[in-house]
Amino acid sequence: MELDIVQYDLDEATKNRLENVIKNFVSKSGSMLAVLCDDAGRVLSYDSRVPLEEYKSEFITSIVSGIFGASLEMSKLLELEELDLIQFEGKTLNVIIKHIKPRFLLGVLVKKTTSIGTVRLFLKEASVELEEILKEMKSIPQKTIKIDVETLEEKLREIIGGIE
Repeated sequence: MELDIVQYDLDEATKNRLENVIKNFVSKSGSMLAVLCDDAGRVLSYDSRVPLEEYKSEFITSIVSGIFGASLEMSKLLELEELDLIQFEGKTLNVIIKHIKPRFLLGVLVKKTTSIGTVRLFLKEASVELEEILKEMKSIPQKTIKIDVETLEEKLREIIGGIE
């Protein structure tokens, strides 16, 4: 088993392009928050209409990637076509997760009073722009950790066992 720690080769111009697309999307769609991450939950960019500390964006992207990953595996088991978008409706918020090829996700939080049709229209536009930017980007493996399953389980037991 290999665990990879990846960093993306983002020059300043690419970072600015990503940020502009996200900010433009939030502004046009009326979303509360849009966060761009990879499928492992690593934050690339975000914009929010509400104050948001960086650690919260990382928490949100962890949830976004987990939900999308679980849904993707369920869709495979059910032999459904490729999963592209997931939408959840809550009492006060809607959550939309859009797959951005090749391996990225755009998580969006929207108030119930905001038109979902409008959000999805601008989401489609933003996803095309993001895909164009991201297909040029390269990932740089920072570190690869090779570990066997037994050692990994032992380390996890040590960590979990210490929380009693």
